[in-house]
Amino acid sequence: MKTIKYVMLGVLAIGFSASVMAQDGSKADVNAVKKIISSKPADLDKQMKPFYKANKKNAENLVAFGRAFFEARDTTNAKAYANYALQATKNKCAPAYILLGDIEALYDNGGAAAAQYEQAIYADPKLVEAYYKYALVYRKIDPRGATAKLDELKQNRPDVSIEALKGHIFMLAGDRKSAYNEFKKVPVGQIDKSYLNEFARASYFGGHFEDALSACKEGLKHNPNNPTFTRLAMFSNYEMKNYDAAKGYMHKYFHEIDSVKFSEYDHFYAALIHDALNDKENAKQAYHKALELVSDSSMIKRWDILKTLSESHQKDNDFDNALNYYQQYLACKPELKVDDYEALAGIYSKFAENDDARKAEFIGKAADVYGDIANKYPVQKAYATYKRAELKNKLDNDMKNRLAKADYQQVVDLLMDKADRSKSENTMLKYSLHYLMFSSYLDKNIPGAKNFAEKILTVDPEYKPALEIKNLK
Repeated sequence: MKTIKYVMLGVLAIGFSASVMAQDGSKADVNAVKKIISSKPADLDKQMKPFYKANKKNAENLVAFGRAFFEARDTTNAKAYANYALQATKNKCAPAYILLGDIEALYDNGGAAAAQYEQAIYADPKLVEAYYKYALVYRKIDPRGATAKLDELKQNRPDVSIEALKGHIFMLAGDRKSAYNEFKKVPVGQIDKSYLNEFARASYFGGHFEDALSACKEGLKHNPNNPTFTRLAMFSNYEMKNYDAAKGYMHKYFHEIDSVKFSEYDHFYAALIHDALNDKENAKQAYHKALELVSDSSMIKRWDILKTLSESHQKDNDFDNALNYYQQYLACKPELKVDDYEALAGIYSKFAENDDARKAEFIGKAADVYGDIANKYPVQKAYATYKRAELKNKLDNDMKNRLAKADYQQVVDLLMDKADRSKSENTMLKYSLHYLMFSSYLDKNIPGAKNFAEKILTVDPEYKPALEIKNLK
């Protein structure tokens, strides 16, 4: 029994000495407190009292105690020891304010956290950590205010780089343009690898494809099989017309990287790359795969794929498919514009150039499209009528049938008395009047021709054909 008794006393003595060792205000106290906290003793407050007493004037250790509590998610004690540190320094301990800010940030109290970090900056205007943390919590409230605080840091610490962090904050706020402008100030090799993805995306979506590619290449040095960098390198090379390089990244993306779920956007770009390299069969397959996957929530829209597919067939002079896909494009695009209809007229016009047997039919259809434009968009009526007149005139050799006369007359009626004509409207008016002037001349109606000539000269006083008609005897 005596042996057991002495062993138990020895164990108790060891435990007791471990809890009270150090307690002298030295660095050793920090490690001792960490061990106490990690052991989660029932008498935590009792065990901490001697450490507080020994360190009540050592703000550095008090903050370290508080930080240990914070890491253990004991925010009550963390806050208490941060305040002890402030008491010890008469409220001039910047790390204590940072700890208090971290506690507020843990509970997503961004404004309160920013206020504490602001106090830390006031206590130590050169403390980089305080500015960084202020910016990261305040960016949810005011991204511009957050980056302005980093500019303040730059004034106090010119040696510190702030641009990449500003870029990161702007990306989190959805401001890609400002993000790009900040990232661009930093050599790509000096950007933290955690921000390279953001720089690549800000560059690509802003149309800065060379910078996007540089960021991707740098990122692939750190992570050779990163799907985002590989994907954006493929896209950027295509946009830069580096089609062979784009194909290389495309092969890697689709065949060498595991666990990638390919999107309609990926297949669309693959189609564009194959098309650019004249690989029509693979291009066709990729376009149709994109159409299979596209949905209302897709970044690219169904109508954009259909329009591009139509354009691809136009390049191959496959006008039946070109027209088919373009009509599907018109049918599914929610808001059609003048340019959409005019492109349809362009397809018909190109048909006409390549099929003499159906030339009249296709020009007639193109003219009908401009008639629809004139009806749907009154503000474009003069332009659409003028274009319809031009098309009709192509079917009228030597103006024998005056097929375009009514339309040219309508253009004159719409524009002649308009006070604020644009330069293009003056051009349309002049050539419409020219047609009517020459039509009258062919009909041997010289007074009528001279009348139109006089009107032309009010638009263009040096127009030679009008001057010649005016001077006829």
